[in-house]
Amino acid sequence: MKNNAKTDTPFWDPSLPFEERLDWLLSEMTMDEKLSCMATRVPDLERLGIPGFSVGGEAAHGVEARNDQNDLGAAEPTTSFPQPIGMSATWDPDLIKKAGEVTGTEARVIYHRHPDRGLSRWAPTVDLERDPRWGRTEEGYGEDPVLTGVMSSAYIQGMQGDDPKYLRVAATLKHFYANNTEAGRGWKSSCVDPRNRQELYLEPFRRALMNGRAEGVMTAYNKINGIPGMLNPEVREILKKEYGLKGHVVCDGGAMELVANLHHYYGLHAETLANAVKAGVDGMSDRPEAVAQAAREAWDLGLITEEEIDEALRNIFRTKLRLGIYDREPCNPYDRVMEEDLNSPLNKQICLQLSREAIVLLKNENKMLPLDPAVPAETMALVGPLADSWYQDWYGGTPPYVTTLRQGMKEIQGTQVPFADGLDRVIFRCGQKGVAAAADGRLYLSEEPDVFVRDDWGEGSYTFRCERTGKYMNTRMGQSDKESSETGWIAAEKDAPFDWFVMEIFHVLEQGNGMIQLTNRFHSPVEIDEKDFLVSMREGSAAQFRMEIVENGLEKACSLVQGKEKVILALGCNSMINAKEEVDRTTIALPPAQEHLLEEIYRINPNVVLVLFSNYPYAINTAQEKLPAVIWSATGSQDMGTAMAETLFGNNAPAGRLNMTWYRSDEQLPDIDDYDIIKGKRTYRYFDGDVLYPFGYGLTYSSFTYTDFSAAPEDNRKLRVSFCVTNTGDRVSDEVAQIYGTAPASRVKKPLKQLLGFRRLKDILPGEIRKAEFMIPIDEFRFYDVISRTMMVEEGCYRIFVGPSSAQPQLEAFVEIPGRNPGLRDLKKRIPADHYDDYENITLTEGHFGFTAALPVNTEKTGTLIYRSCRPEFGSKNAFFHLKSEKGGSLELWIDGKRAGEWEGDTRTYEAVPPFLPDENARKEAIERTKYRIPVYTDVKISLQDIPECPEGEAELQIRLHGDIKLCYFRFE
Repeated sequence: MKNNAKTDTPFWDPSLPFEERLDWLLSEMTMDEKLSCMATRVPDLERLGIPGFSVGGEAAHGVEARNDQNDLGAAEPTTSFPQPIGMSATWDPDLIKKAGEVTGTEARVIYHRHPDRGLSRWAPTVDLERDPRWGRTEEGYGEDPVLTGVMSSAYIQGMQGDDPKYLRVAATLKHFYANNTEAGRGWKSSCVDPRNRQELYLEPFRRALMNGRAEGVMTAYNKINGIPGMLNPEVREILKKEYGLKGHVVCDGGAMELVANLHHYYGLHAETLANAVKAGVDGMSDRPEAVAQAAREAWDLGLITEEEIDEALRNIFRTKLRLGIYDREPCNPYDRVMEEDLNSPLNKQICLQLSREAIVLLKNENKMLPLDPAVPAETMALVGPLADSWYQDWYGGTPPYVTTLRQGMKEIQGTQVPFADGLDRVIFRCGQKGVAAAADGRLYLSEEPDVFVRDDWGEGSYTFRCERTGKYMNTRMGQSDKESSETGWIAAEKDAPFDWFVMEIFHVLEQGNGMIQLTNRFHSPVEIDEKDFLVSMREGSAAQFRMEIVENGLEKACSLVQGKEKVILALGCNSMINAKEEVDRTTIALPPAQEHLLEEIYRINPNVVLVLFSNYPYAINTAQEKLPAVIWSATGSQDMGTAMAETLFGNNAPAGRLNMTWYRSDEQLPDIDDYDIIKGKRTYRYFDGDVLYPFGYGLTYSSFTYTDFSAAPEDNRKLRVSFCVTNTGDRVSDEVAQIYGTAPASRVKKPLKQLLGFRRLKDILPGEIRKAEFMIPIDEFRFYDVISRTMMVEEGCYRIFVGPSSAQPQLEAFVEIPGRNPGLRDLKKRIPADHYDDYENITLTEGHFGFTAALPVNTEKTGTLIYRSCRPEFGSKNAFFHLKSEKGGSLELWIDGKRAGEWEGDTRTYEAVPPFLPDENARKEAIERTKYRIPVYTDVKISLQDIPECPEGEAELQIRLHGDIKLCYFRFE
């Protein structure tokens, strides 16, 4: 209704303050109109002449305008940068900011084509990447909160611009918080104690809000300590009040309905909506009709007030005003865009440079790289399934072009390098016939079978591409009544493995007699129907196939590399298969077929350069041990192949750095659902084992030395650090200098090392000395003190070192840093149960009075809570524990290794004051009334025995829980 907008009202007057315009809007809207606008997709307000504008859209590494999930028609090409995990590997915030500017500008161009959406983008993802198996690792910025904060803030600043009033586009942080598991994300609870929360999980959000000034935040699907993300009161208390978020908060897509459907936390969507708004969520990213119905029901039931509704609407509409959508005369300086700003030469230049800087050289023995571009192409071989492939990812847009490594190498050499993908060509036989593709793509049994290219992606996932048509085998999923009859049909009709369910995935089940069965993405057997067509998701029996190899890809690749001077082996991932939203990896190992190809190629010809295209770490131990050179790049960039080819031939000098630890094996990783980074020894901050590649690691084609290092406090608030970097090699190169710190020994576990600052020093000439200076806030050493319940810096002598990675200190200094000393726990005050120093067999869940409750993970075993540095309370006679138990359990209190008391029972039948039971009738009545009780939180008392004296003036408490006891807090009296 853009042309029917009533722009003569105060709402459209750009000369008025935003709040005055919002006051007018909210005063004029009816309650029905307000209730209709609680979703992120809002309708036109016809009566007021205000066109609807939807909040949402993706921009992880460029604008996503594929239009395959809406009704806007064909895909609209946009600049596609490397995946965020690759952008962050540049360690170059200035360049990422330029990528953000490109993204914001192109979003403006798309908005002018579709003026009801597109200027509020759900990016970046700042979830801390504690586990490399997480399915959405590609979307994040690494495992460190400092790096994630700096790099994501740069992207945000580029996206949003620096105008004090207007936004180029509104960036939205994802996903608040502790959201690193895809399997079960819609119902699982992430257990996060105060130290992990304050020091790690919240830090990227704090930095991206306070430094990047992100306009919005999206909550997570998962629970945090028993509370669904969109109902978490920390949305209001931390994001808005503490971090100063002035924009808006939305829930993740469909999350409102999942609270009832999966979490089973509430029974009505109305309850969810009302309490989400109270928690600080302003917009529901669910079906608009479901949100409107829930909002009306919440209003009718008195679950929500008009004041609360107005606050949410004010926050969402304020963002829209900052975008300039409702200005009578266009005033937003960022709105002066043209179609030529889409995929412009400048945008392509920025993308190519970002793709170059994102490449990380992992090994380069005997200067295997760079290759000599003058060497004839026929003396080399290019092999591997990723050598001539480019795969789309879910949150990427449609790029204007893509380049594979093979194409990039041809651009440089002018001719094709001999190539083999290493993949088998197979045919499927069933009886006397074979599988072929009909004219409409459907697969059927034919006298003349088609040949299919088999790609084994590991973890049981295969794709099959018809060599004659170039189309991938897929299972049809009917999206309409007309198509529903086609659900389960097997066809070869897709250009690439790409849709939400990735129906191009198949599984091969060996039958032990030379025969196989095929199952589809959902493990439904492939059958043969009465007309000889292949189908699945039926009630029949699985067909038996004989999969015959008509061309052995391994043998062809091995034959090709024989006698070659150099072999380029390209391996890696498919972003839609190996890991994605809703799909975690179960292993960090390379797909076995790729590992086998690597070993066989090396056996034939050891002069191998491994090019790894992946969006997450792999345990490539064989490659690191045997191959002379290894180089890595994330996927997603339209210039992926060009940038890598330029790097291989020396036209680009690699200097990227890893933003995650690359572990050697799965055995070095805790359970993926374990969110305790500190106790679980996750990430470079706490992992003390041998790794394949450390955090911050990356080589260059040159060499550098560090000199003249100094580090000293300044004004008790900052640390002044300076040093010089000298290029001692013979090539112009960047160098990423990194500063780390280690805290002195303390009563609590501190990081082994932590990133304090970094800088990508550009284009250092051979022999050039480049000086770098930093002013590092001493607050970088803050930790959460569970005794004072505050963030604090502990005074002491800190080790500061500088180098090219976290594991390569070149120079160091020891600096006395002012701070505080932790005190002792005052046991006469309430001690929150989750503010422990250590634990065993404990998880956390929602408690009482705003406290978090601790309870045993396995109720058949003892759960132990440990509290150190407690002030002995020798005069105390009782200890009170605020707890709840439904089925019964016990709590033991131990002080300095001696048992001080015990309580046993449940809080359904428990009575603080023992009842007076003078006769049998009273006893029967007491038994009868307990039948109608429900378990409640209450204070239970333990009468203390002699408290052992502690010669050092402090004591250690242990609370041992048995059964289903949920403990919130305790105190002595």
